[in-house]
Amino acid sequence: MPNKTKRNKVITLAAVFTIAGVLYGLISLVNHHLFKTYALDLGLYTHAMYDYVHFCIDDCTMFKAAPQCILSDHFDLYLMLLSPLVLVFGSYTLLIVQIAAILLGGWGVYKLIGLYTDDDWLPILAVAMLLFSFGVIHPLSFDYHSNVLTAMMFPWLLYFLKLKKYGLASLFVVLFVIGKENMSLWLFFVAIGLMWDYRKDKKTLWYLAGYAAFSIVYFYLINMVVMPRLGGAGGGFGRYKYLGSDYTEIARNLLSQPWESIQMLFTNTTGISHYNGIKEEFYCCALATGMILTLLKPNYLFMLIPLIGQKMFAASHLFWGVSLQYSVEFMPVLVISAFLVIIKLKKRVPRLVLACALLLSTIWTTFYTIDKPKSFIIADQVRVYDGQHYQQKGFDIQYARELIKQIPDGASVCAGRMFVPHLALRPEVYDFYAVAPHVRANYMLVTTHYLELERSGKLWMNYRDEYETVATDGTLYLLRRIQP
Repeated sequence: MPNKTKRNKVITLAAVFTIAGVLYGLISLVNHHLFKTYALDLGLYTHAMYDYVHFCIDDCTMFKAAPQCILSDHFDLYLMLLSPLVLVFGSYTLLIVQIAAILLGGWGVYKLIGLYTDDDWLPILAVAMLLFSFGVIHPLSFDYHSNVLTAMMFPWLLYFLKLKKYGLASLFVVLFVIGKENMSLWLFFVAIGLMWDYRKDKKTLWYLAGYAAFSIVYFYLINMVVMPRLGGAGGGFGRYKYLGSDYTEIARNLLSQPWESIQMLFTNTTGISHYNGIKEEFYCCALATGMILTLLKPNYLFMLIPLIGQKMFAASHLFWGVSLQYSVEFMPVLVISAFLVIIKLKKRVPRLVLACALLLSTIWTTFYTIDKPKSFIIADQVRVYDGQHYQQKGFDIQYARELIKQIPDGASVCAGRMFVPHLALRPEVYDFYAVAPHVRANYMLVTTHYLELERSGKLWMNYRDEYETVATDGTLYLLRRIQP
């Protein structure tokens, strides 16, 4: 009987990972196959990897008129480390990496929760809760995001700290901060929050103090010294400029008006009534996905402070809600803290009942967020149960692939944003909508829509006579520049 029970648990765990992997592929890989990924962000990051593997640093001319070092936009070193993979997996590389990272993060949750309990079912339920949470599902529907990879480092950092394997824990600290310029600030709060759990362990406390010091110094140097010298103020910083001209001013303004700052966490600051309720919706969904129990672990709630701040103080409503990639960091914190609370229950039956109820609540919440939430969603990119998810209504995808094959490998291309990720593995590729007036590429791949774009009553592409039509089906156009 014990062997049969163990086998059933192994089968269940394998089923959870298999279902999650298939689901993620149906969302992310299908979107890319159907040209539902875009110049920003997948095209840009894939092209950056192409540049890195050829010992260059991307200059953002894909979407900017003037060159700018990509590290001044987001200080993301993952792309450097991952760049050799682009030679194997091509334009799908980052999507595959993102899926693998989430599954490995789930495995980290399984291993971590297993250190706290002898009940084999609780770690499995925790994994399922993470893998099917709304914060994990939605980023997959829209390209690739380095914060997804960083979020999946969180359980492994906690796991190696619990085992007192400080060398591996320190490695994950480094991997944590290099994902994006704002992740080191989150790590600072994580390290401080964990000090409560290890308050009686002097050696671990010293390591956590070192991690906190390292993370805040790294945050300052990257955001206040390195990125400005590279030509930018940080992609993450720009969304908060209405609060101040730099991080110091933003912090001063928020702290000098505490009541107004607290109100901003819950209210619509755009003045557009259509966006009312988006912040409240996120909080309700977070509570239903474990935060209700995180309230009983105040040190884990402390870890959420920078995540809530960077989400709710943003000027755009797109950051506030349950969709896109702006909730993923919350998920491992909520899941782990919730299960640490559940594990403290003395009797096994109440533990399992509460864990199962929380899993069902998480799955129901995820369905709600992909059905008709107040938040903005790209419905046909996330609803795998809807036939429209498997269709590209704008153009013939097979014909698009044929046109792409006709473009020489070394030629510069200016293309519609949905084509850019598929053309990113070349020296020069441009997002038509962003830079067309400034770029004279060898080839253009666009739909009729792009050729008919107008600005101030004039065609966006006012130099059409410089190009000849190579091929068209009336919707898609492959144009080649006429050589003088």
